[in-house]
Amino acid sequence: MASLHERKLAIVADLHWSLEEMRAKEAGKQFLLNVAQFLPVYSPALRQIYSDYTTYFTKTSVVILPDPVDFTCTYSHIPEESIKSTGLLLYPSADGLAVNMRLRNKKNISMPLQKAFGLIQQQLRGPFLPIIKRGDLRDFKELTPCLHLNALVPNKAGSLSRFSQRDIAKALAERSNELQLAAHLLGA
Repeated sequence: MASLHERKLAIVADLHWSLEEMRAKEAGKQFLLNVAQFLPVYSPALRQIYSDYTTYFTKTSVVILPDPVDFTCTYSHIPEESIKSTGLLLYPSADGLAVNMRLRNKKNISMPLQKAFGLIQQQLRGPFLPIIKRGDLRDFKELTPCLHLNALVPNKAGSLSRFSQRDIAKALAERSNELQLAAHLLGA
């Protein structure tokens, strides 16, 4: 079992994201500010999802501060295995937000966010619940920032009751729908 000091360091690292490797730091900061209200953040060390948080920036990092007052925006006891990497990259484009995805034939394509999320929801036969975490803010092509999207798979959170799984899924689906509605306003 990790020591208390190691656990504290892991918690701090989950919510303190380095920007040092990004070439487009300022564009990355602005992009994250534009979409942060729509994309919940996951902390593996605390096993929590924050749907409402404040984003602060230092010269070389992003600091995520969960809302300390509204506990209804924090979902606890979320096992890391219920958060799946999708390989989807969300980035600003001239027409709004776009998603770059890899097809089964290993070819990458980009499409508008609404179309991409619609296809994903068809494949899942249910809601797509995007989440971000440390390491997901990165460079895309040249100086365009992007966010790698993870997804919550509620039925993989076996430690939660079905009621809790549905409640979290509903809240995150609302955020995803809001992102789709605002996508055309959030581009480059």
